[in-house]
Amino acid sequence: LLVLLSVPVSGPNYFTCGSSVHPHHGSVFPVQALNGFVLVVTSEGMVFYASPTIKDYLGFQQSDVVHQSVFELIHTDDRAMFREQLHFALNPPPVASDADFSQSCGTVMMYNPEQLPPDNSSFLERSFVCRFRCLLDNSSGFLALKFHGRLKYFQAQNVSRDSETCKKIQLALFAIAMPVQPPSIMEIRAKMLLFQTRHKLDFTPTGVDSRGKIILGYSETELCMKGSGYQFIHAADMMYCADNHIRSMFSSHM
Repeated sequence: LLVLLSVPVSGPNYFTCGSSVHPHHGSVFPVQALNGFVLVVTSEGMVFYASPTIKDYLGFQQSDVVHQSVFELIHTDDRAMFREQLHFALNPPPVASDADFSQSCGTVMMYNPEQLPPDNSSFLERSFVCRFRCLLDNSSGFLALKFHGRLKYFQAQNVSRDSETCKKIQLALFAIAMPVQPPSIMEIRAKMLLFQTRHKLDFTPTGVDSRGKIILGYSETELCMKGSGYQFIHAADMMYCADNHIRSMFSSHM
């Protein structure tokens, strides 16, 4: 199985796109346009939502982090600070050890409305820097992220619905996480245009990611039903592509 990362370069484009954007792909651009990703974390530290663009910054798939403890992603020196940001008064109950950070995710924290500031209060706004684990090659294992957002009232998940519980509410941090070190223009361009394709060993396409469908204008069916992948390559690049195709077939990464 071959997995290729492709990025268009400036100049004439060999790929002829019948349409630039399919209607059902229109919703991906608002999140992709952010220099960061969206993260929703409950007050006990469970990741309730992460936008798919988290992969571009940390290397984790969306499914790798959702419904997992956020503290598993955070540098040990920053866990206590992040936990404070999840508390409405920046004063959560103390924990005895690092292991207790993750264990606390199993206990839903509920509050009486009288305990909390109004939902639109400035006391619930959050802006802080935290180091997250990063799988990308250009990092040192952790990436410093600037979080901008606020704690908001949140519909409690998987809790009993007795009369007392129904009177209580849960909080969650809704935030945009952005790298502290801004990316260069070239990094931004590559991030927006990079896409991934999958091929058989003879280079026949077997799949393309959602960004590739937008950039190329082909559906996955159209791309995979046309036979050899070489028919999508410009003649001037054919030998270069063939040389790297042969190299990849015999490399240790196969």
